[in-house]
Amino acid sequence: MMKPNALAPNRDSTSPHSFCAAAAPPVEVFYVVQSTGVLGERDHRLRSDLYETRPQAAVKLAGLRHADSGGTYSVWKSVTYIEPAEWLHRVVRSDGSLILPRLRGAERLTHC
Repeated sequence: MMKPNALAPNRDSTSPHSFCAAAAPPVEVFYVVQSTGVLGERDHRLRSDLYETRPQAAVKLAGLRHADSGGTYSVWKSVTYIEPAEWLHRVVRSDGSLILPRLRGAERLTHC
């Protein structure tokens, strides 16, 4: 008998809380950043999850621009050469499933 994968408790990809451990993480991701807009300054803030595809990030960009028309937002792309790819933030796959970041150096809390 095959044991279910503990990392994929919900295989229904329509669920917003499902995530995928079977497929390899993407080596490139797209995300939305907000810039201060001040010339000569390099002040940028991450304003979205990481996305597997550029169209996913474009949808988030449109939503942020609609909510804050005065903000300076853009889609950025990041590529890793680490195999398999690891990201510090969760990645939203094109099917809506999530790839959660690995917690390095985190201690497990136990209750007394």
